[in-house]
Amino acid sequence: MADEQTQQWLEKNVSLYRRMPEELRGDLLEMIPAFIRQVQWEGKAGQDITEEMKACIAAEACIPVLRLKVGLKIYRKLTRVEVFPKDLSPIDWPGAAGCATDTVVKLGWYWSEIGMNDGQDGYNLVVHEFAHVIDFASLDGKADGVPPFDSYSESREWEKFVAQNFEDFQRETGKDNESVSDYGSSNEAEFFACATESFYERGERFKQEWPEIYDRLKDFYGVDPLLWRDDPVKPSEAEEEVAEEPAEEVSEEPEPDAPIPTVGTQEESPLLDVNVDERGLGNIIEYHENGKRAGHWELRDHIYDGPWRRWNDKGEQIEEGWCRKGVRDGKYQINHPNGNKRAEGVYRNDLRDGVWKLFRENGELKQENHYQQGDLLRWEVWQTKDKSKKFGAWD
Repeated sequence: MADEQTQQWLEKNVSLYRRMPEELRGDLLEMIPAFIRQVQWEGKAGQDITEEMKACIAAEACIPVLRLKVGLKIYRKLTRVEVFPKDLSPIDWPGAAGCATDTVVKLGWYWSEIGMNDGQDGYNLVVHEFAHVIDFASLDGKADGVPPFDSYSESREWEKFVAQNFEDFQRETGKDNESVSDYGSSNEAEFFACATESFYERGERFKQEWPEIYDRLKDFYGVDPLLWRDDPVKPSEAEEEVAEEPAEEVSEEPEPDAPIPTVGTQEESPLLDVNVDERGLGNIIEYHENGKRAGHWELRDHIYDGPWRRWNDKGEQIEEGWCRKGVRDGKYQINHPNGNKRAEGVYRNDLRDGVWKLFRENGELKQENHYQQGDLLRWEVWQTKDKSKKFGAWD
């Protein structure tokens, strides 16, 4: 069984652990050490993997299999977990936060930490990627939205269910669906992984919008997250008083984002190059007067959809993010003039959500802002490297 230190790490970092009933907690703590021993852990791109990181990733990997008959055996082909500092390799997986096969799971720690910290926002990178591994464990060895079952007839029934509901989900994508990420409309495998995320994190809304899918996942995973308690507000990591001294001025949010140019303005400005085909697929490239690229935006159906980046007139990247269906939705980063990060976080439907981190020009962490659907709930300002002061609702 996991030791007391592991329990403290999970209480601090893993929202789903804080939400689940005591019985499930006990079973999870029994399973975590076995999972950690079962796989090889590799830090990539200079990332060190601590025991705390292993425990937290292992916890979220084990949560979906807690009540499966085969338990950890469903990960029998999994040999390695690779952890990157943030995004994966820009050559092989440009802009990707994670990916999975039946043998290897690759995770960006920054995005993993954001996902595990808030267990009710519908975003959980670790659960998402390990849902893919579960999907791969089916008899055909494919990630196709049909996880493993005891019999062929059960698999066929699920396959038909997925086919029908995936089509329904694709038709509803971009409308009033708020429980499952639109990314789930990419294919059946992403549909299963995104639905699994929402099953654990957005249960009430998921049940309202897709009751049949929720019930099927409840039967498959053998748990009902709707019965789990709401996550208590994350406690501070240390309860001791911070010495009274003048705090830095609190900045509640990063600098405003740069405006995104409007499609079709290339005739008005020679510095815009719009490349869009008749289907509305393409990109917009903006240039500085010296000819260097200033911005790049992807389009789908004539609206902004995909990654976008901006550079200064020296060719240095200053800002990057994601748009979905014309609004900011996904990870975001803006840099200081010296190239170091200034702020990073996640947008959900054009609203800041989760933990946003602000940095000084020397790279030191300056502030953490905790948002929920655009509302700033609480924030913490580091006056020095080891001393901080908290503001807002921490209790």
